[in-house]
Parts: sequence; structure tokens; C-alpha cells
Amino acid sequence: MKTIGIVGGIAWPSSMIYYRIINELVAQRLGDGGLHSASLVLAQTDFEQIERNQREGRWDLVGDLLAEQGNKLKAAGADFFLLACNTVHTTADRIEGAVDLPFLHIVDPTAGEVQQHGVTTVGLLGSRYTMTGSYFVGRLREHYGMNVLVAEGEHQENVHDALYGELAKGIFLPATREKFKAAIADLVRRGAQAVILGCTEFGMLLEAEDSSVPLIDTTLAHAQAAVEMALQE
Repeated sequence: MKTIGIVGGIAWPSSMIYYRIINELVAQRLGDGGLHSASLVLAQTDFEQIERNQREGRWDLVGDLLAEQGNKLKAAGADFFLLACNTVHTTADRIEGAVDLPFLHIVDPTAGEVQQHGVTTVGLLGSRYTMTGSYFVGRLREHYGMNVLVAEGEHQENVHDALYGELAKGIFLPATREKFKAAIADLVRRGAQAVILGCTEFGMLLEAEDSSVPLIDTTLAHAQAAVEMALQE
């Protein structure tokens, strides 16, 4: 089994989800009734530093902070690494270039999940950085030929504000879930055939029944791809 490196703590609730899903999937895959768990290492920095630099548009500093953690993973024995966060993939090229390890980009396994549903027009919910930036939308369009719709107006504001004001702190409220359901319904009304939950905490708030179209959880897709990579011969 290869050792998975996780740059986590961006924010901490998503790291818990990655840890749980990866270990559950390894146990399922290896089976035989044993007590299997994943070989992994986790490194993180203070999320307050990351978000301050995001707000100031200093993505170079975000990249440098996270690349430092990636190199700690290499020193600890990781065979490849991932970022347990969608938003910081904005600076993925800088991080990947500074860390001498194979990198598992979150958009690629997500696109694979979308393709399995046989749809080409998707809605995207994420931080404002994700919904208005290019790393996610551009990669889906250019690499996979998908039409991407993002939340707009009050829906975009509600999703972004809830992420940093509540979800990143481990707070999940019924009223916030209703706002997300409204944002999903608006994307479906505009033509989305599936909706991507483009933030690693969103799957902790929403259930499949909250949408009339399939919900694609990037965290689950990313974690599944990491396990596949770890168990490859």
C-alpha cells in the first residue's frame, strides 16, 4: 500500500471527513474481516493565515504555506499527496511545482463522477474564490468539455458566507441547509443536470434528497481516487 499524504486543516472539519472516508474505503477494499486502515500522513498549517492571504489576493503566499506542508509530507514518507480543500487548488500549480511528489488534483476525480452520470451541464457550489475563479470551472470546460453554471447573486453570497462563518468552524445549521437547497434549486432551474458540491465541508451539510438532480461530493470523489491510487500495484 502506498502512503497517502494529506495537506489538511483548510479547514479542519474537512480533514476529519477525508480521514474517515479513506480509512473506511481501505477497510472495505481489503476486506477479509481484518482491521485494515490506510497508510497516511497529515500536515497542516494555521487556516487563519491561509484565509487572510486569500482575502488579500496573495495566492502566492497561500501556495508557499501549503507547499511547505507538502514537503513535510514527503519527508514523512508520503508517496503522493492531495489538498483537502477545493479553494486552495487556485494555487495548485505553484504547490505542485514546489513539492517533488505526484499530486492528485481534486477536479479530475470529480469530473469522472460527473461523467458516470452521463451529463454535460453541471452546477457548481463553492467558495466565491472557486465559483468566480478558473481552476475548477476552467478545468472542467477545457479538459472535460463541460458546461458549468455557478451560483449567482444572493445564492453565491449565502454559500460563501456560510462556508467561512459556519461550516469551516464545524457549525451546521438547518437554516443554512435551506439556503443551500435554494441555491441548488436555482442551478437546476437554470439547466444544471447535476450539482457539484465544490467545497469539502458541503457534504456534511447536505443529503441526496436535498436536490432533484445528482449531487457530486468532491470530498468523496477525491478520497476514493486517493484510495485507488494507494492500492494500485
